[in-house]
Amino acid sequence: MSIYGVTKGTKFEEQIDKNGKGEEQGAGMYAGLAFLAKERGLDEISEILLKIGADEMRHAGIYAVLNAHTNEDIFEFCKKIAPAETNAFERLNQFASQVRGIGQEDAAKEIESIALDERRHGELLAKLVEKESK
Repeated sequence: MSIYGVTKGTKFEEQIDKNGKGEEQGAGMYAGLAFLAKERGLDEISEILLKIGADEMRHAGIYAVLNAHTNEDIFEFCKKIAPAETNAFERLNQFASQVRGIGQEDAAKEIESIALDERRHGELLAKLVEKESK
């Protein structure tokens, strides 16, 4: 039995939304701390923080499903979002150039790395949709 939307419209909907937002923020915080730990050579701590962040992200996903904030049609969503992921590549590279323009080379390189990830995400999503449509 699916849990999709089971708390939507109930007295728990608002609390589920609050919990989900908290988990989303936690995921970002732990990922940021993991990045800082990695920068400082604290590889084991970085890995632990990344795992905690992944748990928080999974928790946020569960809350999103409970209140039906996700698209139930997985492949339709992937088809829709793939171009946005791919298009982020150019936009983020332009942003990286602006950041580089204020003398922040290291920050610009990290943003360019994110841009590459976004392009890869778009390609992966497009492949998922293509594979599913066969």
